[in-house]
Amino acid sequence: MNSFQDREYTVCILGAGVMGTAVLSAILKSEFTPYPKGFICCTGSEESAIRVKHAFPNVDTSFGGNNDKAVSQSDVVILGCKPFMCEKILESVKTSIEGKLLISLAAGWTIDQLQKYSTRVARVMTNTPAKFGYGMAVISLNEGAEPDRELIEKLINPVGKAIFLPEKNMDAATSLVGSGPAFCLLMMESLIDGGVRMGIPYAAAKECAAKVMEGTARMVIETGDHPAVLKSAVCTPGGTTIGGLMVMEDKGLRSAIARGVEEAAVIAAQLGKK
Repeated sequence: MNSFQDREYTVCILGAGVMGTAVLSAILKSEFTPYPKGFICCTGSEESAIRVKHAFPNVDTSFGGNNDKAVSQSDVVILGCKPFMCEKILESVKTSIEGKLLISLAAGWTIDQLQKYSTRVARVMTNTPAKFGYGMAVISLNEGAEPDRELIEKLINPVGKAIFLPEKNMDAATSLVGSGPAFCLLMMESLIDGGVRMGIPYAAAKECAAKVMEGTARMVIETGDHPAVLKSAVCTPGGTTIGGLMVMEDKGLRSAIARGVEEAAVIAAQLGKK
């Protein structure tokens, strides 16, 4: 049962940084029921509040000592600050956040840590493409947030796509989903560099590489096929593709990417402990 189904509610973005505003931007561009009656963005300084207000004119803003009041006026709190700032920010609003639906975007912060501030907790890992509605999000809930599962999905799904996984998978999701765009961008840079090295102008190489990655991702999603199946379909015997792939395999590209995801997940597990 959705505890917000029959009443209006306000969403507070506590820590309106890159990820907090990315999720806010996605929600503002979407339509669903029940939709928030209002939004309040909380920042650490007046300067930041002014920047947020300029970007989102129809959203209320708050900063510094006023954030506790903003949280008290809200029903849903989306924690969008950096992991190392979480404790200080949560402690500053702990008298008003208890009982609120707390949706945390902070990497490494566990449900157990967050439950010290509210009994209704959702832990979410998303990424920067969320700002454009092409992101991915992984959600884990505690028992207290289960009645609000449907609303949480509606609030987060506008980033692009949201799925639920057990919390034990969240550090890996932080790496694969949260850090994944940077890994993809490194691969895109490499494709661009290769194109430029062989004489394609930079602007054209960038456009080609971006569309190749976009189209390939869409092909995987639309067909549901294993990437290896789709890859083999491109490999003509004795052709260019298999030749290029063999060089990449010789250089350890596959292992480098997989180990990079592994290392980022290990680091993610330590973030909430610092």
